[in-house]
Amino acid sequence: MRSRGSAGSEAEAAPAVDGDPRRAFTLPLDGRELLVISAPSGEAQASRLSLAEREIARLVLGGASNAEIAARRGTAVRTVANQVASLFRTLGVGSRAELAAMSALTGLEAALGEGDGPAGRGG
Repeated sequence: MRSRGSAGSEAEAAPAVDGDPRRAFTLPLDGRELLVISAPSGEAQASRLSLAEREIARLVLGGASNAEIAARRGTAVRTVANQVASLFRTLGVGSRAELAAMSALTGLEAALGEGDGPAGRGG
């Protein structure tokens, strides 16, 4: 698959890996190469998450720590840490900062909505 960069040069797109829908493109920019990674929309990302992962994502994006999430959900901090790690794997991010950046770029937080129930922000 080929894509055109803003400078009009062609860039080679890497195929998806292990079902990950993101693609990487190398584009020429001012004599250097720029790596561009495309990501699915926030709606597509949210659709990959279980209800529990959606709730955890809303709370993490709202700035809650693992301890705060555990207290709110009535679970152990270690359980929340495992759920956050699973969420990160599912979305292909490695930290809260990467999750926030990805959310800002794709609209993930808006796609997650307010939640329904006492554990979501809307409850």
